Amino acid sequence: MRFLDFIRPECINTDLDGEDKGEIIEELVQLMGESNPEADTDRIYEAVMARERDGSTGLELGVAIPHAKCDAVGKLSIVIGISRNGVDFDSLDGNPAHLFFLMIAPTSESGPHVQAIAKIVKMIKIDSFRKQLLKASGSEDIIKAIRKVEEGDE
Repeated sequence: MRFLDFIRPECINTDLDGEDKGEIIEELVQLMGESNPEADTDRIYEAVMARERDGSTGLELGVAIPHAKCDAVGKLSIVIGISRNGVDFDSLDGNPAHLFFLMIAPTSESGPHVQAIAKIVKMIKIDSFRKQLLKASGSEDIIKAIRKVEEGDE
């Protein structure tokens, strides 16, 4: 699975404004709706927030992967967002999250969803990758950083 196959420039926002977990998720869900017009954003938001109530998707190193399974999309859908200020996302290390990967997969699909989470976790462990994302001024910079990691140039 190539992670880049699921990412298009319109699926990326390098300047999220949200000041808390709910606002960030709302922005990311809105981005998903804008880049995927057939997506049911109300159902996606409800599913992601329900998943967050079960346990935070805030990891370590300033990264969060809010995700859920929901039939509001026809296939795995991913959007990426960056918060310059960072927000409290109840992360494992207690630090604010700056990098967000929101994923929604249909309930009938499990393989790609699990593979995408594994890919993200592998990529974010690379310090230079995280730094490139945080310095990104636009979607092209994000795509370039992902391509570089996927091609093994890191």
